[in-house]
Amino acid sequence: MNIITKQNTSARRIAAVGMYDGVHAGHRFLIDYLGVEARSRGLVPAVVTFSRHPLTVVRPLEAPALLNTLEQRVSLLAEAGAQDIILLSFNESLRRMSAKEFLGALKRKFAIDALVLGFNNHFGHDHPDGMDHYRTIGEQVGVEVIAAPEYRGPVAPVSSSAIRRHLMEGRPEEAARMLGSNYTLRGKVINGKHVGRTLGFPTANLELPAASLLIPLAGVYAAYVTTPDGVRRKAVVNVGYRPTVDGADENRQQQLSIEAHIMDFVGYIYDEEIAVEFVKYLRPEKAFGSTSKLASQITEDIASARKVLK
Repeated sequence: MNIITKQNTSARRIAAVGMYDGVHAGHRFLIDYLGVEARSRGLVPAVVTFSRHPLTVVRPLEAPALLNTLEQRVSLLAEAGAQDIILLSFNESLRRMSAKEFLGALKRKFAIDALVLGFNNHFGHDHPDGMDHYRTIGEQVGVEVIAAPEYRGPVAPVSSSAIRRHLMEGRPEEAARMLGSNYTLRGKVINGKHVGRTLGFPTANLELPAASLLIPLAGVYAAYVTTPDGVRRKAVVNVGYRPTVDGADENRQQQLSIEAHIMDFVGYIYDEEIAVEFVKYLRPEKAFGSTSKLASQITEDIASARKVLK
């Protein structure tokens, strides 16, 4: 894998452009097709992607929460088969480019001789009208524009927005089918109030990820947690505002938390990084009349999670 952030014409390339948030089944299908076309033409398969979502510049209030950090996305793109990853900063200058200017820049700066255009994909502020128009523009600048077939696999139709919707509506298993793996948040374990420990269920409090990342629907989940020793362990994870412990005063600023009770695990992991995989939504978060009732519910949650994760 080569990460390219400035002009580089060291190889002749064929590319596909996109945000690739989540690097889901549809993205991987496109990159597979890119590889086929690359081999038939003797070109290097490359993806052109952006360090931030274009909507953060175009319509900031509509910019979605993301499914990956940039580092995770680059790693997944490489695993999917992209040999070169051309990373652009989406800014006002790029936003104002016409499709012809953008294709010309790709040709001039990155030696891109061919472009695979995915189903329903488009670029350029002038919004060319369909594949034939893109092909004509490509001929003008010396870039062959190739239409990729539509993904019709077992999870079609698939999109990053559909995955976000599944996660925000408590369907992580449906998101996982589209992603090809469980939706995962990674972060450092930080100190909490140690209430779980006093109840007999110690929890690892995950440092909240970057504000740009999507946090699933509040509630209790069956999950896997990969601890710092690299072992993937069963867990119950609570996403929410801990109403039993912290109260539910609407006039008070409440702090979202992500807490994982890692089953059958004893160890000191503060300031260490863990990965939390969301497998199944068990129940909404709710306030209990006492901590003893909360402890009883947690016992039931653990039993439910064990059945899911067996």
